[in-house]
Amino acid sequence: MEARFPYRPRPHQLEVAKIISEQVKRRNVILEAPTGFGKTPVVIYALLPFLERGGRVVWAVRTGSETDRPVEEFRVFREKSGVRLVALSLRGKRDMCLLARRFGENLDYSDVSYICSRERSRCPYYRRLREGVDLQRFVDVGALTYTYIFEEASRMGVCPYFLQRELLKLADVVALSYNYVVDEGLSWSIRTEFPFKESILVVDEAHNLQNLNLGGDTITEGTMDRAYSEALEAGDEDSAALVDYTRSRVKEKYSSLQEEESEVFDPEDLLPADFEKRLEDALKTGEAIRERRFKEGKRPQSSLYHFASFFKAAVEARGVDGIALIVERSNGRLYLNIWDMRAGEVLSRVWRSFKRVIFMSGTLAPIEAFAETVGVRDYYPVTVPSPYDETNASVYLVKDLTTRGEELSDEMAGKYVDAIARTLRRVRRNTAVFTASYRIQAKLMASGLLEAARSLGYTVFVERRDMSGLEAGETLQKFKSLAQSGSGLLVAPMGGRFAEGADYPGEELMCVFLVGIPFEKPTTKTRLYIEYYQRLYGEEKGRLYAYVYPALRRAAQALGRALRSPRDQAVIVLGDYRYQQYMPLMPDYVRELVKPITHDRLDAVEPPWERIRL
Repeated sequence: MEARFPYRPRPHQLEVAKIISEQVKRRNVILEAPTGFGKTPVVIYALLPFLERGGRVVWAVRTGSETDRPVEEFRVFREKSGVRLVALSLRGKRDMCLLARRFGENLDYSDVSYICSRERSRCPYYRRLREGVDLQRFVDVGALTYTYIFEEASRMGVCPYFLQRELLKLADVVALSYNYVVDEGLSWSIRTEFPFKESILVVDEAHNLQNLNLGGDTITEGTMDRAYSEALEAGDEDSAALVDYTRSRVKEKYSSLQEEESEVFDPEDLLPADFEKRLEDALKTGEAIRERRFKEGKRPQSSLYHFASFFKAAVEARGVDGIALIVERSNGRLYLNIWDMRAGEVLSRVWRSFKRVIFMSGTLAPIEAFAETVGVRDYYPVTVPSPYDETNASVYLVKDLTTRGEELSDEMAGKYVDAIARTLRRVRRNTAVFTASYRIQAKLMASGLLEAARSLGYTVFVERRDMSGLEAGETLQKFKSLAQSGSGLLVAPMGGRFAEGADYPGEELMCVFLVGIPFEKPTTKTRLYIEYYQRLYGEEKGRLYAYVYPALRRAAQALGRALRSPRDQAVIVLGDYRYQQYMPLMPDYVRELVKPITHDRLDAVEPPWERIRL
């Protein structure tokens, strides 16, 4: 069977595939392997015997935009190894509906679902699909990416979403976002065509599972302002009064909250005494607004409907252990959140609905803690050693830097800027400064980081909270384009889109400087999360599970951006002395290669690319 692996095997790949193939017959598998190991082809290779016996695989990824990646890997197996399997990238109606595009851009899932439910019987694309399509031509292609299905359906004038639903019946593998697995309503629509009970689930980037807000929701001051205007425009004065009363109570009680501060709210304290019937009436008016906008060819959205459904859900969640009702200030605005912390409880039921589950990521340690927090009971752990050594990485721990404390002092911020400047002057390569938080990032910028980097000839790219997906993509490409000159500096928070999930192969990123450890700020929200985990797992384990381990996983994810293959090289700077305390939780190559240094010696670091030449 080794001949069917489509690449020249790297160390441990075939060995790990054999272990997975054997163990998954009896139990779940948790695979922790470093970036660059090739987890996706190894797991596909391990599952080939199961698939060729008629088994089916659900491949879950974090977001819909990532569903093509495993399908592309199956294409390689088809082309190089003769594997005759059908792999399908499945996306939601929001990405697939041709008719919805008439209603404008920026539609969300509920908008498009509403349009589909109202128009399906009259939809020309759906009707043409029902008249018949040659599905065999898609089966012959085998690796069915989102782009391929959408473009072919558009060319034929048929509905892309329901075409993929037809193809789902014929697929051996379906790649989809987490939502289709963990959301019972969405998963039901898949299970009818692709039974989960006889399928193996693969969860990619499984370190994200603990942070899923299952069943949560959020509204803002803006939501309430729009809901009030909608109610007045609809002539529903009672609903307008309900919204006005609630938003006044919110402002009265929480206007003094400072940036990033949070408190618990009681929905019944924000609503009038007779709120039950009035919320129902507001829902009806909101539904009528959606209907009217739909008929006008506009986005069928209603903030009044969202307001009423949010507070109905908040009242129902009141007092439920593991659900927190939080009001917080972010970017100057108040946000009301229903926050469901019960990942282990909810997810354990999800895993039982599959034949087996394979979890994989580069940052799951400690595996026992990961398994407990996401509700995995019977499993076999597989840990793969890192391929990186001194020819790949130079790792430094700075002994006189830390972000510890409520605020970063001017003196310490100045030392960080000096340390980063010394590092930039020495490496002269594309560099990322990943910070513990946006708050720390803002302090560095105010302390002269931008000016220091520019004076050294670097072009600086900074992640913002309000950065759109399109702008983020363009920013990332501009940063990567400077790889040859080595003159790009990317500044972003750990846990953000640039520090997790983004790939920087080769010379696109050759130095990472971590500013602090990304512990959550000690807000009410953080306290509630820790206390909930302490009730579940005990005082010591609860704090580790809720506070320490997630922060160190975010740090490890950020470090991993620079080393994407055994050929990559990087300078890594751990800019906080506290990393020494948590060194057992860091990747193995960091533990083995780390050297202590003071910030004023960073202009003397030894990059691995220079060491190799010598």
